[in-house]
Amino acid sequence: MADRKFPVWDIGIGALVAVIVFAGFFLRWGPLETMELKLYDLRANLRATKPATNDVVIVAVDDASIQQIGRWPWPRSYMAQMLDTLSEAGAKVIGLNLILSDPEVNPGLEEVRKLRKQFQDARRMLTFGKEAQRERAQAGQLFAALDKIFKDSETSLDNDAALENSIALSDNTVLAMYFGLPGPPIGRPEKAPPESVQKNALPGATEGKLKGTSHDATQVVPPIEQFATVGKATGHINWLPDRDGAVRQQPLVVEYDGKSYPSFALQLARLQLNLDLGEILLKPEMVQIGQRQIPTSPDFDLLVNFYGDKKTFPNFSFVDVVTKKVGSENFKGKIVLIGFTATGLGEQRATSVSETLPAVEYFANVIQNILEGKFIVRPAWARNAELGAMILFALFVIVGIPLLSAATSALIAVLLLAAFGVGGFWMFASKGYWIQMFFPSLMLVLGYVVVVSTRYLVTEKAKEVLETESVETTKMLGLSFQGQGMLDMAWEKFRRVPIDTGMKDTLYNLALDFERKRQFNKAVAVYEHIASADKAFKDIQERIPKLRAVGETIIMGTAGLKRGAEATIMAAGPDLKTTLGRYEVVKELGKGAMGTVFLGKDPKINRQVAIKTLRFEDEDLEPEDRKALRERFFREAESAGRLNHPNIVNIYDAGEDQDINFIAMELLDGYDLKDWCGKGKQRPLKEVLETVAKVADGLDYAHEQGIVHRDIKPANIMMLKTGVVKITDFGIARITDQSKTATGTVLGTPSYMSPEQLAGKKVDGRSDLFSLGVVMYELLTGEKPFTGDSVATLVYQISTMPHPSPRQYKQDLPEAVEAIIDRALQKDPAQRYQRASHMARDLRAALEKLSAAAPAD
Repeated sequence: MADRKFPVWDIGIGALVAVIVFAGFFLRWGPLETMELKLYDLRANLRATKPATNDVVIVAVDDASIQQIGRWPWPRSYMAQMLDTLSEAGAKVIGLNLILSDPEVNPGLEEVRKLRKQFQDARRMLTFGKEAQRERAQAGQLFAALDKIFKDSETSLDNDAALENSIALSDNTVLAMYFGLPGPPIGRPEKAPPESVQKNALPGATEGKLKGTSHDATQVVPPIEQFATVGKATGHINWLPDRDGAVRQQPLVVEYDGKSYPSFALQLARLQLNLDLGEILLKPEMVQIGQRQIPTSPDFDLLVNFYGDKKTFPNFSFVDVVTKKVGSENFKGKIVLIGFTATGLGEQRATSVSETLPAVEYFANVIQNILEGKFIVRPAWARNAELGAMILFALFVIVGIPLLSAATSALIAVLLLAAFGVGGFWMFASKGYWIQMFFPSLMLVLGYVVVVSTRYLVTEKAKEVLETESVETTKMLGLSFQGQGMLDMAWEKFRRVPIDTGMKDTLYNLALDFERKRQFNKAVAVYEHIASADKAFKDIQERIPKLRAVGETIIMGTAGLKRGAEATIMAAGPDLKTTLGRYEVVKELGKGAMGTVFLGKDPKINRQVAIKTLRFEDEDLEPEDRKALRERFFREAESAGRLNHPNIVNIYDAGEDQDINFIAMELLDGYDLKDWCGKGKQRPLKEVLETVAKVADGLDYAHEQGIVHRDIKPANIMMLKTGVVKITDFGIARITDQSKTATGTVLGTPSYMSPEQLAGKKVDGRSDLFSLGVVMYELLTGEKPFTGDSVATLVYQISTMPHPSPRQYKQDLPEAVEAIIDRALQKDPAQRYQRASHMARDLRAALEKLSAAAPAD
């Protein structure tokens, strides 16, 4: 180390990192600030514990209540009944976490009032003669009785009046209002806030003002005067989301028209503590309520100390409380909050402890914070502590890491980070002190990674080139590559190792691996390398000429092969078994658009399989597109392999061998339904309907698994000799479709494709049902429903023209069967069968009708 130059480059890199991190810290760059908030949430979850006392209880308008009472909004008589129930139970304070800013819409009440007015008008217009004193008296009694009926009906229907009466009788109900907080107001509101709002303004002494803060309101949404006048108090229910949308703070005070208004939670806590409104005092970075001092930001925002996820507080269903299934002891002397927890009702926000915390539970946390005096605060010294840690870490990054070795600096960095992290977490969890940890930690971690990485790239890389590998290390590395199947890299390492007795065996095994991979020329090269040291080693003199002959005749899916070339796997000699992956290739069964199908054998369990090969190297694709196609191949094969249904061919395995991708599947003994197509080849109607219904069963199962076939046609439906129907090529259509589309070629004929598939739109199972409808049409009539002289004409027919009636070709076709075909061939997917099981159901229903109509034997 004595001759090591002074690390000017490392110091410069460290200084640059420090400047960047300091800039992010002072400029409060959004993404980095968000990371700090996530660290805050992590610590908040560690601090979350059950409240020491159950001073707050929640009555939830939950899903069970909605199900039993009905959809929201409910008649306000239910809320009145709830207030009466809670008052009887001895609740200390009741908080209605609902905005009651408009009278209830009650058409029945309006109609009764209108009828009563019309009745009173009619009564005034009715006259009697002087001699009809008796009739006048009787009419007066009748009118009085009827008017009382109208009045009683009006009273019973006036839910707002009932709620007003319950609020007044409870004398402990706090209502909610909402302020608009778009930013500091330019002027004053157009009209003064109503008296019911103004009576909730803080009359106490204020040290420090809210003027110019982000919590100056420009509008207010109060409860209606009818409720606000009789309510015990009203408080705002505004949230205060951070830049990532999560809520971690509560504005305890909002200023409107020159007056300060407390929050809903602050009002409830005040009443629970038996304090007057004037006993709430505003001080610099503090709200004092009675003798309790609540630490806040300069804008009087409280960092909420969450106690846990949903239902941390006692939580009772509205319907259970109102029907008195919950004992009164649960509410006596407590704050009872009424609010929404039902799905789709009320506000729910992400918080430090929950992704969707209902507003009523959020306010329960705030209230409990105030009552317990358990707060999260930003100490006055927090900013200086953060800057001090950042400066210390910056000095270490700029000076310490460049002068120390990577190992020593790593140890010191870990110790510094651990000490800082443990201290920050401990202060938050035990004391509630929030010290920002992300920026100091980023300074240390990023600085170490960048400086050490730069040092390695600039200096250590040069040393690595000069180092020589030991023979044993090279051999072990080659064996490692061979074990991982990287034969070329293993061969590269083995060539550097002197050939001794043990190395001959190692090279011989490598040559055998090349043979199994059908890389015969490389196998010959390895055998010749062995022969350079020992020509008589084992049977290499017999293998070399045999493998050379095979290498000259074999035609493989290599890079030299182009589209359309023969792709037959061959082997010379009975002792050279050709394999694909672990499968032995027995013989060729046939060729398709994308490759060849072979009869194979799984030697592990001695099972015969069908091996379908796919040659992506034949496609004129960019390397990244070919790679993506291979990845899609394995994903689709994996999805198809999970299908387990009696009408779907079983997929056993998928793999890649020498640029040949293959799928090993169940070997089927039968024929495909192309044998049923064409004039004069039609099968009996019942047999066709039964077959199509079984295909629909298989498709319904696949669609339930989220897999769409995309290529339903007679050639992909097999009838086994046992009478079992099998759908083949699940997953292959999507792979080949992507490949052929990328090269500008249409895969096969579009005769069976749905309009949306031809248009290149995203398809679902209903596309397969259209294709199945085309197959059914052809099986029954011998004709395809859509034909054309060219692909363009055919696409136009499928996309826009209605199909001809199948009765045009088969006049005795039952109407029920024709209806099934018509529905399956609808252009609009929404008009088709929505599930294959529905189509199978109708097919079997048609079969039952045919069987019932058939004459008895």
